[in-house]
Amino acid sequence: MAKKEAKDSKKPKKEEAKKKSSMRESAAKSREAANKPKRVRKAATAATKPVGKAGKVLTTEYHLFDNKKQGFFTKSRSFTPKYFRESAKELKNVTWPGRKETWRLVFAVFVFAIVMGTFIAVLDYGLEKILREVIL
Repeated sequence: MAKKEAKDSKKPKKEEAKKKSSMRESAAKSREAANKPKRVRKAATAATKPVGKAGKVLTTEYHLFDNKKQGFFTKSRSFTPKYFRESAKELKNVTWPGRKETWRLVFAVFVFAIVMGTFIAVLDYGLEKILREVIL
C-alpha cells in the first residue's frame, strides 16, 4: 500500500497542475508584456545570416595561380569591385542618429523648406511687379 501511495504522490493533481488566473492577474501580465522591449534585434540578426554567408563569398579574395611571375592571372581577385568593399567598410563606421534626433532633423528640414519656399515666392512676386512696371 505504501508503494501505491508513493506513485500517486508523484503525479500532480489536475487542480494543482492547472492554476486559473484571475482577470486582474492576466491584465497585469499583459501590461508587463507591453512594457518589455520588442524583439527587433533578434529578427534583424536572423535576417542577416543568409546575407552574411553571401557576403563572405563576395568579399573573399581568390588566387588563380601562385606563380612568382607578376601578371594578370597571378594577382588576387574578388567578385566585388574595390569601390563596393570600401563603401561597406565606411557604412559600418557610421554612427546613425537615434529616433529622437531623426525626428528633430526631419522637423528642421520641413521648417527650412517652408521658409525657403516663402522667401522665393516673395522674391518672385516682387521681381515680377518691378519688371512689369519697367517693361510695361
